[in-house]
Amino acid sequence: MDNDKAGYVFRYYSHLMNEQERAANRHLTGTIKATHGRSDKGAQTEARSGPHHLRKMLSDEAQVLDLARDGFQAFVLRTAERIARDHQEKIALNCCPQCGRLARTPTARQCRFCRHDWRNEIANSKETFPSPG
Repeated sequence: MDNDKAGYVFRYYSHLMNEQERAANRHLTGTIKATHGRSDKGAQTEARSGPHHLRKMLSDEAQVLDLARDGFQAFVLRTAERIARDHQEKIALNCCPQCGRLARTPTARQCRFCRHDWRNEIANSKETFPSPG
């Protein structure tokens, strides 16, 4: 899965994250805030001595730390892939019917790449994830 699709799935289908993924997201968010944008392993260690309100966001749970081990971008990619694999019937990518590229949001009706406007078209092109096998 490319970074654009992963970001789209992570942003618009985050309600499909499991409990550990939510905790890892919170942990990484606290790390990023405490270290001004960094989320690598060193930043996660550094965040433990950051402001108290941000330290409360961090986790000590082994599963959560394993999900967060490679930083935020890797976590987004792995989580989006897991969501797409486990919930493929619930995921629809809003793609431009003209160029096929991913629209900015699930409800967008104008392509940010080719500027095609499909607000007045009856059928919208929705790409879904292929079923395994």
